Amino acid sequence: MLKLKSSTSVGIAQVLSGAALISLVGIFIKIMVVDYAQPIFVVTFWRNLFVCSFLMIGLRIFKPHLLKFERDNLGLLAVYGMVLTGLNGIWGGSVYYNGAGVSTVLVYVSVPITVLAQWWLGGERPTLRILPSIFFCLFGCGLVCGIQGMSDFSLTPMGMFLGLLSSVFFSMYALLGRECARRGINSYSTMMHVFGIAAVYMLVLNLGAQGVIPGTAPNPAGLLMPGVDWKGWACILTLALGPSMTGWTLITASFNHLSPSVVNILLTVEPMMTALVAIPVLGEYMSIEQWAGCFLIVIGVIVLKKR
Repeated sequence: MLKLKSSTSVGIAQVLSGAALISLVGIFIKIMVVDYAQPIFVVTFWRNLFVCSFLMIGLRIFKPHLLKFERDNLGLLAVYGMVLTGLNGIWGGSVYYNGAGVSTVLVYVSVPITVLAQWWLGGERPTLRILPSIFFCLFGCGLVCGIQGMSDFSLTPMGMFLGLLSSVFFSMYALLGRECARRGINSYSTMMHVFGIAAVYMLVLNLGAQGVIPGTAPNPAGLLMPGVDWKGWACILTLALGPSMTGWTLITASFNHLSPSVVNILLTVEPMMTALVAIPVLGEYMSIEQWAGCFLIVIGVIVLKKR
């Protein structure tokens, strides 16, 4: 029993630390998209490529045996990379149609989806004790993202479709992460392959769409981000090395200790952390409703910890 509690505590610490790091992703993306006027999918391509490259170099130096993997896992990793690419693209489309606040809330509809999918796949059967945690976290997430009434959810059919589809992909991402952990694939190796495969998918998307899809490179030369100075490239490198690589590796490692549903619930703290970081970094301040949302998210996490 002591070992179980210790393992759970490690998993919770990994998720919360990872969430704190990925909460910075939106800030870096905003700098590149707004200040440098770069297409979001071009920024995402370089982010994915740098994450894969950093991990490959690190593993080659320190743990070269982790570069090898069983061929039986190649299909799983290819699907995982495709899901990551789809999540990036669909969530970007959701933001385009719905705005960042509503899109963030909709993507965390993945929490109940993951709970039910995990049960359907033969995992832990959900109990009523998890419902308060889901309620507090989702409601708090909505307040932090600025959702103050039903009028904020006056979505177009395409916006609703993309928002809910993003939640499905986020749920799939969590379930695939758990499956990689179950197969004993090291979290660093998993992230290297997944981000590398996602970079290839994103490259094909940018070259194939060439501006037809909002957020893609207008032409092949646009992939090289002409006009971006060294500070912009340093921004992308920091985004890749810190929030993306370290943050998602911690979250992936947590699947060794926690179920996908628990990880998804804990990740609802991410919008709260983003809002808190935006205060000193971007000079953005939160309303009373947003502070109340932070409080509800904390309650939800505490309730989950005690279940």
